Amino acid sequence: MIRTGTLGTLPNGLLARTYTLTCKDVSVTLTNYGATLLKVVTPDKNKHPDDILLGYQNIKGYLGQNAACYGATIGPVANRSEFAQIMFNDRVYHLPQNDGPHKQNNLHTDLENGLHKKLWGAKVDKEHNTVILTCSLEDMELGLPGDRTFTARFELSSLNDTHQQLRVSYTCTTNVPTFVNMTNHAYFNLAGHASGSILDQRVCIHAQNYLPIREDGISEGTILPVQDTPFDFREERTIGADMPLSNEQLRRGRGYDHCYCVDNYHDNTTVRSALYASDPQSGRHLHISVSTPGAHFYTGNQLNESDVKDGATYQAHAGFAFEPEFYPNCSRHSEWPQPVCTPTKPYCSTTIYTFSTDIIETEDDIYDM
Repeated sequence: MIRTGTLGTLPNGLLARTYTLTCKDVSVTLTNYGATLLKVVTPDKNKHPDDILLGYQNIKGYLGQNAACYGATIGPVANRSEFAQIMFNDRVYHLPQNDGPHKQNNLHTDLENGLHKKLWGAKVDKEHNTVILTCSLEDMELGLPGDRTFTARFELSSLNDTHQQLRVSYTCTTNVPTFVNMTNHAYFNLAGHASGSILDQRVCIHAQNYLPIREDGISEGTILPVQDTPFDFREERTIGADMPLSNEQLRRGRGYDHCYCVDNYHDNTTVRSALYASDPQSGRHLHISVSTPGAHFYTGNQLNESDVKDGATYQAHAGFAFEPEFYPNCSRHSEWPQPVCTPTKPYCSTTIYTFSTDIIETEDDIYDM
């Protein structure tokens, strides 16, 4: 079932629409402004529903700075790029300098005009409980080549009686080769979006390696094993278990703000299990599967906002994000997988969020794709 509504009016007079997908006891609300996820409502172990997605109450928050990019579709290039440059096809392409201590780097392409600040076209597919959003950019718009069309597809379905899945699929088509590295910037708090810190919630990340960062947040350009470090979440443990430790990487990120190399990457169409999270108090569980080589784990270290959704206040660690992506700053590292999009090979990526409130004995059945 899909219910439509209005988020608010844009400065140009156009309306930002909302779309609420419902499947059994889970509902997901999104908007065509920025192809942004607004709400994910799931029951706790006592069957009490709550919204587990951080965000704003109305269009005003999303039209504002939205430095946290709550729920947003990010692109064409996610994460941080050194010197605000993309190295592609023996050329250097320039993005806005909007990040780093001297504003010399780039974060998320364009924080004022990126894909998360565009009004996307929308099509509702009630038969498949799906909303399909599209956005087009002209050649060199947002700094990169190609007349490009981006598509974001949101589908909510039932895996079984106890597990509901939100599938988010991104594609980009182009008339000339270009560089595309999209992500979704949803923040989750499995106890409820306004319930405080997520540091006692538990996480397992299927990654043997991660990318360390410099002081300015840019990848150092190396891939290191997680073993014997605070970045080892291969066995489920609390998010904050190692936060008090004097670790240089955690200090640089003010917590976790690092890309993980998700195990078993083959191509950008094969989806595999990446993260499992749980909240012992509410009994909620979240599985995330991705097709991308990596995913950026961010523990909301710099969140500090009042009067957000439901009048709540978000402080540091109010939610965690797990952003599927190609490795950040990968255009400078040809040895890493490259998100190249051509007229004959469109960019495609898929993320699957599985919600439940049951204790899961095995993941094999869930992720047997």
